[in-house]
Amino acid sequence: MESNTAQGTHMYVLSLQNSRMSACTISGTYTPPVGVTRYDILTQLRTDAVRQYPSMEGAIVLYFDLQTNTLTGEGVTS
Repeated sequence: MESNTAQGTHMYVLSLQNSRMSACTISGTYTPPVGVTRYDILTQLRTDAVRQYPSMEGAIVLYFDLQTNTLTGEGVTS
């Protein structure tokens, strides 16, 4: 499988759940500026999720993951 689209240096997944038990998950890639922390990215992603899904205002985080967007190990070719 090949990807011809530009991707960020990191891949994220964020799942939120509101008080009415509705949930949403957003995911994608991102290249953070120098000096940005994981907390900064989480805060920005929550803000973006609420813009996209207003019912998620005040929601709790069910899951958050941020990792480098690379694969290494057996079976990975460059």
